[in-house]
Amino acid sequence: APPAVATSSLRATVEPPKATITDMSLGVEAPKNQKDDAFIMFALPHHLETLASVTREDGRNQFTYDDDSLCLHSFHGRTCLVHGSVWNLPVEHGTPQSFLADRPPSAEAIPSIAEALSEDVQFQMNPNIIRGAVDTYFSGKILAKMGRIIEINEELQNLQSGGKELSYADADDVVVKESASAAAEVTIPSEEDVEPLLDDLQQAVEVFLNSGGKENGGGEAEFIYDATWGGFINCGCKYTFDPKDEHNGTCSNTFPDCPALDSVNENFGNGWYNDHHFHYGYHIYAAAIVAKHRPEWGRKYYERILLYIRDIANPSTEDEYFPMFRQKDWYLGNSWAAGLMSMELSPHGREQESSSEAIAAYEGIALFGDVMMDVFAEDEGKLESSRLVRNVGEFLTSMEVSAANRYWHVWGSKGDEEISTSVSSSNNGATKHKAHINTYPKNYPKHVVGMMYDTMASFQTWFAPQDVVSYGIQLIPLTSVAERRDDPEWASILYPIYAKSCKKANEGSSGFCEDNGWSILQAGLLAETGEIEEALELASDVPHDVYLTDGGCGNSLSNTLWFISTRRQSPSISER
Repeated sequence: APPAVATSSLRATVEPPKATITDMSLGVEAPKNQKDDAFIMFALPHHLETLASVTREDGRNQFTYDDDSLCLHSFHGRTCLVHGSVWNLPVEHGTPQSFLADRPPSAEAIPSIAEALSEDVQFQMNPNIIRGAVDTYFSGKILAKMGRIIEINEELQNLQSGGKELSYADADDVVVKESASAAAEVTIPSEEDVEPLLDDLQQAVEVFLNSGGKENGGGEAEFIYDATWGGFINCGCKYTFDPKDEHNGTCSNTFPDCPALDSVNENFGNGWYNDHHFHYGYHIYAAAIVAKHRPEWGRKYYERILLYIRDIANPSTEDEYFPMFRQKDWYLGNSWAAGLMSMELSPHGREQESSSEAIAAYEGIALFGDVMMDVFAEDEGKLESSRLVRNVGEFLTSMEVSAANRYWHVWGSKGDEEISTSVSSSNNGATKHKAHINTYPKNYPKHVVGMMYDTMASFQTWFAPQDVVSYGIQLIPLTSVAERRDDPEWASILYPIYAKSCKKANEGSSGFCEDNGWSILQAGLLAETGEIEEALELASDVPHDVYLTDGGCGNSLSNTLWFISTRRQSPSISER
């Protein structure tokens, strides 16, 4: 008989509210007239839970395995041998991504938010960002920060008008009317007040997308296309400045003199494909906001913004310029930040530090696609393209949230051995568990993983030794998706540990936690436990200058107060 041929493929349907990885073939293509389910493969806990719940046309489960001895503990949890060549793995979308939270800012917090907005709309962007003479990471955080200020101001303006144009996933009319009444009593910056901020944001977003470098109106650190690996990379900047004014310098180099291509340590390794989704996610989020407020700009720059998306989340098999889903690991479900080569030459393989910034990248893609669906409502071809962008963003966001809860968020008393491994040939043997399953053994004592590799989970980061950084890097940015990202039970366990680590970092490193913005995230985390009033006080106590620094974690005071005041009040774990 002819031998079976090893194959692997992936097809997905991604229309909300549920996405399905259909025909995830990780096995063999059987010869004609032979069964195609003889392939044996290890399945991880999240695979097992899903596969056990899906029924084939003949009424049986997709997979059967009869011997519990075929299960073992792996780095990624209890894994069992199953047979069958095609895996169908439904992925729930949940509520679509939005610039709004699930509920409006609380009536009590709106006066403070309005006061913060009156200052935040006057934010002066560093001129280096407007000229593109910066790295792609911190510049992106500033752009997204400006975008959040614009969105929050618009939300309060709409609340002043009664809130009828706003749609909240978890707020009844009474709650919305209370917030609307509070907004009607305060002074909120007008559209004219916000216009200069939107002008700066537009200019800073588009400078990176204009080709030809500074001689042609593009960024001083220009983007280029890499034909070798099929990617959108930044040339990098040899920054020169007057010591008396280091924030107003220039890039002395032009293409093809690209420092980011010469060294993996330049621009966080962007030229070597490290951290692309972290960086570009912020730029995509900011571009979505500009396009929302200025549709003509969105039409003009749509294809250029797609360069970011095609680089990190290209869904097309027909795109000859970019690989499909560069960052994604379909088997584990998470993304990887490591590119061609890590800065440490680790023997542990690929790695990713900030699970939350990976989630935010895909949130940004979903929002950009949603915005552009409105922009292209009368253009059938571009409308379909925008819908695909939105759906891919929703799909990847959902997968990344799930992966963060498996591999980066560590909590729970229930071990993965409690998952039923006795899946029978019918659905009667499937058992659903709502309790969180801890992936790691009890001798891993921390409640987050700072960096996850192919073969190692470590409590550390690239850039700082303080514990608070390993915790905080899993909490940025403070956007709407955080409600799906951070389980209230995990937040309640983590908060006292985070607070203690912040205090220790302040005492041992001359105010490190506060000066570098990690105390802002402490306030956000406290709000996720349901302690809204205390969190608002904590955020207000952060020195104003901290919100203006790169170390402010891309947050403004208005966004921090907005985030806190839109969390669910004192959640009951049993109601999750």
